[in-house]
Amino acid sequence: MVNEEGKLKKVLGLRDSIGIALGQIIGAGIMSITGIAIALTGSGVPLAFVLSSVFMLIITIPLAVLGSVLPATGGMYKYTSRLLSPNAGFVYLILFTFGHLTIAVYAISFAQYLQGIMPDTPIMLVAFTVLTFFYLINLFGIKFMSSLGKVLVAIKLLSLLVFIVWGISEVDYSVFHPAEIFPQGIGSFLTAVGITSFASGGAYAVVELGGEMKRPQRDIPLTIFISSGIVSLLYIGIGIVATGVLPISEVAGESLSDVARTILPNPLFLFFIIGGAMFALASTLNVTFSWVTRGMLVACRDGWLPSSFGAVNRRYGTPHWLLTFYYLLGVIPIVTGVSLTTISQLGVGILLISSIFPVLSAVQLPRKYPELYRKAPFTMKPSLLYAIVVIAVGLLAFQGYLLLSRLSAPLIVGNIVLVAASIVYVQLVGKRRINKQASNAAESNSHDIKLLQ
Repeated sequence: MVNEEGKLKKVLGLRDSIGIALGQIIGAGIMSITGIAIALTGSGVPLAFVLSSVFMLIITIPLAVLGSVLPATGGMYKYTSRLLSPNAGFVYLILFTFGHLTIAVYAISFAQYLQGIMPDTPIMLVAFTVLTFFYLINLFGIKFMSSLGKVLVAIKLLSLLVFIVWGISEVDYSVFHPAEIFPQGIGSFLTAVGITSFASGGAYAVVELGGEMKRPQRDIPLTIFISSGIVSLLYIGIGIVATGVLPISEVAGESLSDVARTILPNPLFLFFIIGGAMFALASTLNVTFSWVTRGMLVACRDGWLPSSFGAVNRRYGTPHWLLTFYYLLGVIPIVTGVSLTTISQLGVGILLISSIFPVLSAVQLPRKYPELYRKAPFTMKPSLLYAIVVIAVGLLAFQGYLLLSRLSAPLIVGNIVLVAASIVYVQLVGKRRINKQASNAAESNSHDIKLLQ
């Protein structure tokens, strides 16, 4: 079978990958989740961001090790399928794919922020237009996308820094008293930590792009740690300003707009709303399109899906049919009018379940690839890796419980049905796939050992 992912171009340097990671991390979460976290834990939000950053770093360490030892296109699917089992890999991919119904959230939220400035904005039309624009941008190639993404990230970072710099002198630091950090108890605080983890996460996206990076063994771990460090400091600053300028009762459950309106002159306020909120949503949508197709691209070569579905455009080096599939997946919630809450709850719940698979696969590295593991730029003692994986899986399960336990019964049933359908599909297609691939097992094994990008 043609190795379509091998046609992807190695064009991404360290700065490109950091820009992609920052574009993925700094998105809708910080603009919408901060107020929810304040409602749960009051002035404990800065501490919640500290802990959520630590938790997300622990969760991404196994992925950084995987990327350093075996950089690959569609890394998280490939690691699961090669290191755990092919069936587990495709179950992961089905869950991962349907979890990205959330791609519509970025486009719809962008339209809603625009409506806050221009009340007559048609939500559905603008959301559809934004989604279509970034779909087309990514058809022209990842390098073109990366150049646009770095511009969006730079503007977004500047607008958030403006919020922090103008607001830090207005903060009443007396609110950060130990007695005020857990106003609703430790349970609500931990729930806030779980929620803010989704604003702090996202650096793992670069693991999917190992086949398109110039020096992936070095750059994947560096990108994860550098981008996570930058975002942690930024979010802690935002948390301090968001909770320390206005009374907690006025900002609990609200967006950052009220605080920004209080501390910023009108031109800077507009810059913050446009650059910080709308650009954050736009850049996250842009970056998501750039990497979300990679696992499915490899699955097409593996025989789980038709090989033609994973064809890569020869001129631009992009998987046009897969991009179109994810584009249509995002269009469905927009045109059907499904609420953002429903999309987010369903998508996040599924993504949490799927994330356990690639993290768990890291325990196989020292045993299956001892020489590559020993030579990789970023590794650790196997016993330490095993301990981190156990902690990471526990954190994912815990965060999943905190959020999934708040879902309605129909959504929980829907998740169960999706998992069951995935298992049935794997059982039906897996037998046919094994027979079909038996004749080229030697080539497949060689490819898997090298994990060619």
